[in-house]
Amino acid sequence: MDKEMQGIKMRNTEEMKIWLFDLVHGNLSDEGILKGFIKHYILFDLCISDVKREILFHTNYKKEGLRKALDDLKRVLAVFVES
Repeated sequence: MDKEMQGIKMRNTEEMKIWLFDLVHGNLSDEGILKGFIKHYILFDLCISDVKREILFHTNYKKEGLRKALDDLKRVLAVFVES
């Protein structure tokens, strides 16, 4: 298995799945959203579209959950870059 695939395997942990669940359900603080996004996506050279793709194709969450998750993530990122 090459290095890139090892990184992806390490990223798809229970912790990441719980973070995604909590993001969709609005259970995270702004700090939790930001830290989880950095830990599970940015450090693996991934972006917001990867969050969207994983919610759409790898979960049973509805469009409302996807919309909430992306709105919250974008809001937190905007607040962070403006501070």
